[in-house]
Amino acid sequence: MFDTLQRRPGVVTLATDAISQAADLIQIEMKLARAEVTEKLVAFKSGLYLLIAGAVLSLAALFLILQALVALLVANGVPPHWAVLIVAGATALTGIALVVAGRDRLNLIELTPERTLNALSRDGRLAKEKLT
Repeated sequence: MFDTLQRRPGVVTLATDAISQAADLIQIEMKLARAEVTEKLVAFKSGLYLLIAGAVLSLAALFLILQALVALLVANGVPPHWAVLIVAGATALTGIALVVAGRDRLNLIELTPERTLNALSRDGRLAKEKLT
């Protein structure tokens, strides 16, 4: 009977083991969070580069189209200064409308490591249950 009592770990040993395991688990979860955020940032960065390249090329094409519109107006008898003002005004109004519409629809990439936060929350509940 006395041998049975000595083989069982005590409360202090169990608590120490639980705290040690919780600390290990937190370190692992932090590494997972770091990896998840890095993964999302790499995807965001590559998408951003493509977006910038597309925007630069689109701006160049738009500039050429606007020049062609000015030339078309001048060829149809509109004085050059008025042709430039007409095209610039129409372009500014279109740009403002697009900015307002885009601002309302803008959806940023979520960088929060949701899987890791959920896992940490679950692990915290489990650790609490073990300690109580």
